[in-house]
Amino acid sequence: MEFNPFEIGQPETYKLMTGCIVPRPIAWVSTQNRAGQHNLAPFSFFTGISSNPPSLCFAVTFTPFHPTKKKDTLRNILELGEFVVNIVTEKTVLAMNETATDFPEAIDEFRVAELTPIPSKVVKPPRVAESPVCFECKLHTTVPIGEGPGSATLIIGLIQHIFVQDDILNERNYVDLQKLQPIGRLAGKEFCHLNDFFALERKTYQPPS
Repeated sequence: MEFNPFEIGQPETYKLMTGCIVPRPIAWVSTQNRAGQHNLAPFSFFTGISSNPPSLCFAVTFTPFHPTKKKDTLRNILELGEFVVNIVTEKTVLAMNETATDFPEAIDEFRVAELTPIPSKVVKPPRVAESPVCFECKLHTTVPIGEGPGSATLIIGLIQHIFVQDDILNERNYVDLQKLQPIGRLAGKEFCHLNDFFALERKTYQPPS
């Protein structure tokens, strides 16, 4: 099958993208507003960008329900310029799903999901104590992409501090994925466990002799 995304429309395009771009890691983003109100929400259009400077990005989609058309996460980041990306694991996936609810601004998702906010080392928004990996970030830039349903704002953050739980690191400071037990996002209601791994050696090009 061949598809022209401009002909099949946004809902069908979204369905194909989320079904084919898999598995996606989940950025569980904690923010706060100027008044100190906490917010916590998951985003699966998420990836690292570079290690020099250390940076990552995630996309916040358009929301038609909020009066400002901006999700609390985006509005808070634009206000304070800081956020934390917490990694979702098998132990926290149900709590993550609770925080995916479109709550009013006054609702603290930490309390709803019975999670523990703890002070970050560098930024104002708290980390999720139950998350074994947290990236404290300062906003680098935002990139609006499109308008209306299906559009998004790409948020690029510069990583200021990295927390990794001691017991998921080996002696060389590599993360043991069997101990981390991260969760991947698929399409619709589906998620996946990442617990079957294999290794490949990258080949070095050898010019013909």
